Amino acid sequence: MRSFAFLLVILAVALACPSQTGFKAPQKRSVQHRVESREDVPRNWLESGLVYQIYPRSFQDSDGDGVGDLKGIISRLDHFVQLGINVLWISPIFKSPMADFGYDISDFTDIDPIFGTIQDFTDLTAAAKAKGLKLVLDMVPNHSSDEHEWFIKSVNRVDPYTDYYVWLDGEQPGVPPTNWLSVFGGSAWTFNEQRGQWYLHQFVAKQPDLNYRNPLVREELKNILRFWLDRGTDGFRVDAVPHMYEDPTFPDELPSGDPTADPDQYGYLIHDQITWNRPETYDVMADIRQVLQEYEDGDGEHRVMMTEAYVPLENVIQYYGNESFRIADFPFNFALINGISNCLYYCNVTARGYPYNGTQLRDTIVEFLNAIPSWVGPQGANWVLGNHDQRRLASRYGEALTDGMIMVQMLLPGTPVTYYGEEIGMKDQFISYEDTLDPQGCQMGPDRYEKSSRDPARTPMQWDDTFNAGFSTSDTTWLPMGDNYLTVNVKLQKENLISHLNIYRTMVALRQEASVVYGSYDFPIVDEDAFTLTRIRTNSTSYVVVLNVGLQERRFDLSGVTGIPATAKVVVRSIQAISGETQIGFTINTSDFPVGAQEGLVLSFLGL
Repeated sequence: MRSFAFLLVILAVALACPSQTGFKAPQKRSVQHRVESREDVPRNWLESGLVYQIYPRSFQDSDGDGVGDLKGIISRLDHFVQLGINVLWISPIFKSPMADFGYDISDFTDIDPIFGTIQDFTDLTAAAKAKGLKLVLDMVPNHSSDEHEWFIKSVNRVDPYTDYYVWLDGEQPGVPPTNWLSVFGGSAWTFNEQRGQWYLHQFVAKQPDLNYRNPLVREELKNILRFWLDRGTDGFRVDAVPHMYEDPTFPDELPSGDPTADPDQYGYLIHDQITWNRPETYDVMADIRQVLQEYEDGDGEHRVMMTEAYVPLENVIQYYGNESFRIADFPFNFALINGISNCLYYCNVTARGYPYNGTQLRDTIVEFLNAIPSWVGPQGANWVLGNHDQRRLASRYGEALTDGMIMVQMLLPGTPVTYYGEEIGMKDQFISYEDTLDPQGCQMGPDRYEKSSRDPARTPMQWDDTFNAGFSTSDTTWLPMGDNYLTVNVKLQKENLISHLNIYRTMVALRQEASVVYGSYDFPIVDEDAFTLTRIRTNSTSYVVVLNVGLQERRFDLSGVTGIPATAKVVVRSIQAISGETQIGFTINTSDFPVGAQEGLVLSFLGL
């Protein structure tokens, strides 16, 4: 799913909290192409950590019903320990009719039986903590299920729930109050016969929008957060944040002029400041941070907050808050998904050569780093290559560039976010319209579903080459297994030194090096076919990523790059690499070495 504040006084302590009436924008830092080290003082466990997203339906099935569950996750915790991952973000596991596979919640304080029980969750938190893993839950504040007790009582005008949702009368029978469209297509309004009014749902009709102009709803959210914090969660990823408020005058939205959008598709209208990206949203995010701070003040352990907001960069940055009051640890940075061209739906290498060029990649990265407030610094950045709403990394960029993109992601300053299966190069799986389950795809019909369905990136995790890739013993799984699981799976790649998994594991280990956590970074050689990233700390083991995005082998000369000596050691290279000059462990002359087509290479050296 897809600034503005005033100062609030809370408990007689003046804190600058974002609100709707005039938030002082955080000062941006001007990123030079060489940024020097800062002091060795990590802010918290997220800063040098790595977030791994688990889509629970698809991770591991423990009871043979074809759907992943909490006990299945417990059984696979050693996978994260072996890879060096320390933060697990689990997509929604709350009680749900599953109209949107957990993002339609009928009880925010219970576990859906398909995933297990509260006791299973307790066991998961205990097992995770025993292995040094932090657990982050996916909170969905924008809406509930229409089967939630609140909505049922709201339909019947039972106080105090009467105004828990957004209800309006239509101007004439059968005509919605406004022309607003659902993100999933069609009207964002559904008429409820029993109440005799229309209710708003920015997603499917079974996901009615909560009314955050009602202070009771904001209190409900706080209590939900406390419920899970009391049970051991270490923080929250907050879903669909920009959709939480609407213009209270309920105006129609204007046409966008997008020639690719049909009249029933979300992109047909302009939503900014009407049903999307409103300033009041920052107030609710500040509420969440204050609840997290209650717990952090109580035991000294940091609680994290990550916000999902597909909005313009200037608005994304506002979710950091300001220097007096930090809101999110980070708002998700989708620049490496949406900010550069990729192979989604097409990748005509004859005409285009490659899915993106080195300059475009560098500029996209620098744009985000430039936007980060100076008081946050580059370590507050994050880098996302995929998630449950996007096509997979290996399908968007092509398999050849997968390793190179992981190398770049892992050595950039800030926190990498991995979507399950990226560590082994899982690809999208074709799923016919008849087998499509995702409501976003289903609502588009058989002629348009492929560009909207998220099912191809949600297929079960590929653990080994046995039946159902070791995911489930069921005859059928909730989504089909990937066609390539016999050759693309965790077990096989663990056994093969030259594999996506072992490259991933090596890169995670490098993230603990002082030069990567605290060192300077630069992009010394960048052009249409090339991208380089250095992480250098004087007198420390330092690194350079060299990425050739072109279709021909290229020789590189790093002799003029500040901080790089005459020789360097090859640490890791893409699985397709064949050059005898750049084998892993070899020492090479940095003034002249080859990098193959669409290949990535990481070199180590003592920083000068």
